Amino acid sequence: MFLGIPYAAPPTGERRWRPPQPVAKWPGAHEAGAFAAACPQQDDPDNGAIQKEALTVEPYFTYRTAEDCLYLNVWTTNLPGSHPGAGKLPVMFWIHGGGNVGGSGQFPILLGPTLARKGVVVVTIDYRLGALGFLAHPALTAESPQRASGNYGILDQIAALGWVQRNIAKFGGDTANVTVFGESAGGVDVCYLMSSPLALGMFQRAILESCTCSDYISPELKTPSHYFSGNGTSEDIGLRLMRDLDIPDGRDALPKLRAKTPKELMDVSDRDLAVNFMAGGTIDGWVLTEQPATAFAQGRQAKVPVIVGSNSDEGTVNVEEDLRAAPTLANYREYMKSEFLDFAGEMLRLYPAATGAEVRPAFIALDTDYGYGFAAHRYAGNMARAGQKTWFYYFTYPGKNFYAGLGAFHGLELRFLSGWFRPSRWGEPDAEDKKLADLMTGYWTRFAKTGDPNGPGLPEWPVYDPKSDLALEIGHEVKLRPTPHTDRFAVFERSLNSRLASIPAKP
Repeated sequence: MFLGIPYAAPPTGERRWRPPQPVAKWPGAHEAGAFAAACPQQDDPDNGAIQKEALTVEPYFTYRTAEDCLYLNVWTTNLPGSHPGAGKLPVMFWIHGGGNVGGSGQFPILLGPTLARKGVVVVTIDYRLGALGFLAHPALTAESPQRASGNYGILDQIAALGWVQRNIAKFGGDTANVTVFGESAGGVDVCYLMSSPLALGMFQRAILESCTCSDYISPELKTPSHYFSGNGTSEDIGLRLMRDLDIPDGRDALPKLRAKTPKELMDVSDRDLAVNFMAGGTIDGWVLTEQPATAFAQGRQAKVPVIVGSNSDEGTVNVEEDLRAAPTLANYREYMKSEFLDFAGEMLRLYPAATGAEVRPAFIALDTDYGYGFAAHRYAGNMARAGQKTWFYYFTYPGKNFYAGLGAFHGLELRFLSGWFRPSRWGEPDAEDKKLADLMTGYWTRFAKTGDPNGPGLPEWPVYDPKSDLALEIGHEVKLRPTPHTDRFAVFERSLNSRLASIPAKP
């Protein structure tokens, strides 16, 4: 393992809110035995307990945050010279989740060594988050040679892919066989990379777990729209953040913004729900040239084979976060009105709640379908219609012990890809857990090697066909099944298309 390798210069001072810059050369050897800092994010009260438990399996584990955070990690069993005659191994490039406001390339714990032992080179990265990674602002747009702002976190990911192209052969990796994979916001970012002209040709396969970007509206830099979680433009969000910080508009606005601490910037989003970066990317005309929902529907995305899917109970762990409020009847109805506009009544009939007690289960069902099931299904259909081989899954294996009652919740499948279940909450994995972990890591690494997840000892997984519309259920049983809840997806599609049509055409 090689941990904490810089792939770009520290994005601090005048480099804050600018595209990642090249790393300064260093004399001698770079010490690569410990993780670098994760990018700034709000503290998780569970971090201390996680660190203590992680140290039992990763003695080198450390965790801290700092704005100097553009580093990556490599796990390999194939250092040049270590296996005479060995060829280059496929590369799996991991983009962590966390809503683009949290998370780290250190998670999930043991992902790197677990997958590397199955014959791939694993790269995990950190990238700028929240306001530091996704803030757009008229002054930032004006100072940019591309007249663009707001996609610094995506530019970080592209810079890390560039590092892979220049360097991964030194670690036994094949630059012509790179799989980008991510979960939650990491899946969104994989989707953004597939629709960005700047990432074209930098990877050959993609895996998206539990989120995509082709099922909602991303905010546009200067053109108002009804985007996921808000209204207006990306620059409007930046101007509002500046006002929330009591910074007057003018020549000194940017220096004053750059002088703010990361915590001061993050705290604004906690106080003002309109200043959030959960949607991630901005349609800026440079990194993202059009709405991904349109690009994927019309077949203009990267033409690579993909695995995509979702979990059967995604919404059970994120009700307050995804609802962006307490699960009361008034908040639920307001969410429906603000999110679905003219389709709110139809949505309330599909996901009814007549009392406060009914809101939580109703929203869980809505969130699981709208944010995850529909997202994966629309993406799979778009890719298949574009002539790209697509493998579609539906993960149903339920959580245990501490997680009992949550079903196959958001992020659960990562335990099976890393092989670490956090014993204090899950317990020690039993034979069925281990068998499923071996199956999933087998599918994922086989796909990285060949572009097809099928291989010896693995249940057959046919290519997705929108006509039969079957998904591979991965759970207590592994079998093909009809895609669930597709009868509800039509209204999501109509709502999305209505909002796309309402975005003013660019001059």
